[in-house]
Amino acid sequence: MRQVLKKSVFAVCAVAVIGAQVSGQQTFDNWAIAPGQDGKSVTMTYANPGTYLKIESDLVLSVDASGSASSGLIHFKDGVQRAMTPGELVFYFTEYNAGGAYWDFREKQGTLSKFDFSSDVIPQGFAGQQVRAVSKAGKQYIGVMSLLPASPDWFSLNIRGSTMLFYRNAVKEIQVLK
Repeated sequence: MRQVLKKSVFAVCAVAVIGAQVSGQQTFDNWAIAPGQDGKSVTMTYANPGTYLKIESDLVLSVDASGSASSGLIHFKDGVQRAMTPGELVFYFTEYNAGGAYWDFREKQGTLSKFDFSSDVIPQGFAGQQVRAVSKAGKQYIGVMSLLPASPDWFSLNIRGSTMLFYRNAVKEIQVLK
């Protein structure tokens, strides 16, 4: 009986480990992130969000290859689910740091190029790209980068329709998706 039990436990553990490796799912900042079939888009799930009403069981976001949320679902504790409105999509993506989790996932995958300001010139290839700027204070800003040729010590990010200027001495590094 003991041998059968040991073999059963081993088989269950082996299946669990193999299943975890096959899925490729990883967790960052409470988001369970599973890669899409194209290897660049992902599905992100946040279980038990601490919302005001506490009626949601989880939030599910589809995030495209540029790191932008393209759609989302809210699953409720009573089993009902519905699509997120555009406003909810932006809110939950921002409020629960889905963008930061996505970029952390991509960093772990080795699919980021980094610029750490040890060089004199920001690479031209970063202009027009979705980037993550990490300030020396540790804050992260995700948006589309524009270079300012007349002021090479400055650059801007378009973050959801608003432009934010950055002084290079205040930024630790810039990351762009490969």
